[in-house]
Amino acid sequence: MLVLPSAYFPSLAYIRTLLNHSDICIDLQEHFIKQSIRTRAEILGANGILQLNVPIIHVAHAKQTVAALQIDNSKNWQAEHLRTITSAYANAPYFDHYAYDIQLIFKQRYMYVFELNKAILEWINLALDLQLKISWSTEFTGQTPTDKKAWLGRVPHATNAYQQVFSEQQKFVQNLSVLDGLMNEGPMLRAHFLPR
Repeated sequence: MLVLPSAYFPSLAYIRTLLNHSDICIDLQEHFIKQSIRTRAEILGANGILQLNVPIIHVAHAKQTVAALQIDNSKNWQAEHLRTITSAYANAPYFDHYAYDIQLIFKQRYMYVFELNKAILEWINLALDLQLKISWSTEFTGQTPTDKKAWLGRVPHATNAYQQVFSEQQKFVQNLSVLDGLMNEGPMLRAHFLPR
């Protein structure tokens, strides 16, 4: 069984890893790691990489499990993320196809990070017809990486290059959020994950 952290609009490397394993468990009992894929996604804007960060309610002097991590909904972060995604991908070929689904996710106003991430993962599973079988841990596994950059950044290379919205202005950027792949490639993104 492969154990992974919960992820907010996960990177393409994360999605490829999911697709390459039949038995997946998301560890909800691990301690939250700040500035990691658990609450952060990277997309591509006209001026380069943009980070989307889900605000959380911090508990003073205490480590929190991902299952207990609450979203700070006192800020209108959903509208900000939606504006940023729209600004980055409004001209992408598949933006209109997925924009409504993303709006619905943001309208839910989840209380916990894991609820939001679970809804996103279920949507990705349907959007790409991945047919993933995922379980959610009820006990700490100790198997998720503690490196906050795990699954983020340009390594590992997740897919072959595809046409990105701003490719005329900059080189192909590897391993962005699955949002980048979906907006630019749509359902054909799945072909980039299949073994060659």
